[in-house]
This record gives sequence, structure tokens and C-alpha cells, in this order.
Amino acid sequence: MSHVSISHIELSNTDHSVLKVVIGLLAKNGVKAEILDKSNTTGSVTIVDIDTPVGKTFYETFTDRKRTLLILTHETVNDQRHIVLKKPVRVQTLRDVLLDVSVNAGSTPTSPSKNKTADTVEATVKVNFKETLFFTLLKAKQEKQITQIFCPPYSPLFVNPEKGIIATTASRDILRKITRNQTGPVKDTKVSDADFEILSKGQLIIPLENILWSAALYGSQGQLVAGHTADMPVQMKAWPNFSRLEFEPEHMKMTTIMTSSPLTLKQLAEKTKVPWEKVVGFYNAAMATGLIILNPTNLPTAITKSSEKSGLFSKIAQRLKIAS
Repeated sequence: MSHVSISHIELSNTDHSVLKVVIGLLAKNGVKAEILDKSNTTGSVTIVDIDTPVGKTFYETFTDRKRTLLILTHETVNDQRHIVLKKPVRVQTLRDVLLDVSVNAGSTPTSPSKNKTADTVEATVKVNFKETLFFTLLKAKQEKQITQIFCPPYSPLFVNPEKGIIATTASRDILRKITRNQTGPVKDTKVSDADFEILSKGQLIIPLENILWSAALYGSQGQLVAGHTADMPVQMKAWPNFSRLEFEPEHMKMTTIMTSSPLTLKQLAEKTKVPWEKVVGFYNAAMATGLIILNPTNLPTAITKSSEKSGLFSKIAQRLKIAS
């Protein structure tokens, strides 16, 4: 039985009651969760209400990367470092989040195992490209349209491109299935900003680019977006933030080459020996998140790596002997 110790900062009586109910539900899932005394902030998970002065101060000064911080707020917060839940908190959503945290404790969620990747590829459902999650998310982002995306049989995603977020009750495992096209054709409908505020309450708030990246990486089905071809010279202008995004060794290898000099995707596939479907998925992910320069001309000899982690990942790439 896994164990989770939970600290809490400035929770309302209602939210504290929800947490107590969740503790009982976690026990039924083989997770022993313990709520620490109010003065004890050393829990492996800390839940903080940042709508209070004390909670906001704690959030702004929290720097411990070894512990999980779960933020509760009425506001729409795009935070790539921590987990965000929009109030009022739902029992099921909090249960799923804490269950994910306990299951993934000690693992590296941004780098899925090869076995998991193989399993999910085999289970991928081939659907019309325009009915994939990647295409639908990209369309919502480009049109800056707040959208509800239906991913049967799983929970819908509520996308707000202007704020760069997705609201959902889906757990991490379900999101992994959704981004890998383990659903039927997705459908979407436009919603208003007011509707989004209502529908997102109590749901998990996730950065849009994180889900868009994964959906492109594993759900592109080997198909480039219209206007992009295998013979078009391209170059990456910066390294992806691999500390926050899913990746495999092949993605680091392609990044090293694509930030060095312009080349076509055909040339990239030939040079790296990476399967075409993976080349396309990586390119779509980089393009959708603004990292691609099309037909680059008059570029400086060295591309600036904007990510603070780029130097570290470049060194890792060299150690793995995947640099060009």
C-alpha cells in the first residue's frame, strides 16, 4: 500500500471536508493517505488555497521540487510547475489527482517507458485526421476559440486558447489515452467565455501546450498539417522544455540536429533513421508550439536555446551520442 502525507494551507471548512472524504476513497484504492496537523507543512503533498493572503504567500515562496504542490483557486491559473484545481473542488477530481500523485511517486512522467509507449501505439485508433485530438486542439488554438472537445468514452476537455489552458476531470492515465488517440473520433463545439468559467469549476487546469504537444507527438498518425511538406526546409529556433514535456531519446536527437542548421523532414528522417511517423509527430508538436521556422533565411550561425534547461539537455544528448 502506497503512502501519501498531506499538508494543507488555508483550506476552507468545505474543502477540508472534501479532503476527508477523498482520504477514505483513496484507502479503497490501496493508498494510505494521512492529513497532517495544520502547522505541519512537510507533507509529500501540500494543498494550498491561493485565494487567501497566507496561501498566496506560501505559493509564491514554495521552492521544494521534491514535494507536490496542489493549488486551489477560484481564478484561472496557468501554472506549468504545479497542479491546479479550480474551486469549488470536486471529490472525484481531487481523488483522481491524489491517486495519480501516489501512483507516479518516484517516476518520471515526462519520459514514458518504452513498454508503455509500445502498448499505447498498438491501441491507437485510426480515425480521420481532422477528427483527431491534435487537429482539433490546433484548430482551437489557431482560431482562438474556446472549445469543448468530446473524447468518448472519456471526460470532455474544455479548451481556452486565450488563457492557454485546458480544464478537465480526466486523470493522468486517461489523458495519456486521449492524447494517443485511444478514443473514437473526437467532436468539438464552441462555448462562450462565461460557459467556460462555469464548466471549468472544480476541474483540473492543465497548460494547453502540454496536451497539444503530447497529442501531436503520439496522435499525428504520420500526417503533416496542411501547408507543411516533407521537402520544405525548416529549422527549430529553440529547444523544447523537456523538463515539462513528454519525450523520448529520438526527440532529443532530432532537436539537436534541427537546431543546428536548416534541413527538410526527408533529410531529417534519412539522417536520424527515425521512423517517419515519429518524425512527423515530433515536427507537428514543435510546429504547434511555435518552435519551427519555415524556409529559414539569413539565420545566425547558432540558434539560441531559449529554455533554461537547454544546456543540460544538450549535454545529455552528447552523452547519449545523439548529437549531430
